Amino acid sequence: MIICYILMVLSFLAILINGLQGFLQFNIYKANHIAFAFISTILYMFTQTLIMFYFIGAGKKVKETIINHDLNKDIYKKVIELKKILFPPLTLNMLFVGTAFILGGAVHTGVVNKYWHTTLFFISLIHYIKVIIIQHNAFISNSNILSIVGKDLENKLNKE
Repeated sequence: MIICYILMVLSFLAILINGLQGFLQFNIYKANHIAFAFISTILYMFTQTLIMFYFIGAGKKVKETIINHDLNKDIYKKVIELKKILFPPLTLNMLFVGTAFILGGAVHTGVVNKYWHTTLFFISLIHYIKVIIIQHNAFISNSNILSIVGKDLENKLNKE
């Protein structure tokens, strides 16, 4: 989970720096705006995919533990609710960032006006801040769910 937070900060900073690079036209270790956009977008997509799979895996483990040890199934409803809160904005933001990246390439080839790319970039960045807050709250909720399942399992095993 700590790695997710580190990657969230790094990917946000990379996207922010890439945006500044687009406006101020500077290179980072000889990487121009286009090259660094590629790097920052890959880092961002990797981060978001890792976070999604963390929650998918944690949910699966909770479900397996509940089934294998005949625990209270109501807690799994919280897992489903958590995913309903987290996944739609996370997926939407991945779409925003990916589209902004593609539009950036279209701007550099002259196919699209730069204002489309710039507007979507700002929407993506602001929305990413919202997603980071949602992710943070989801990590807290997930930890609480895991704690409840752990206590239920401990109580069940102590009774046997």
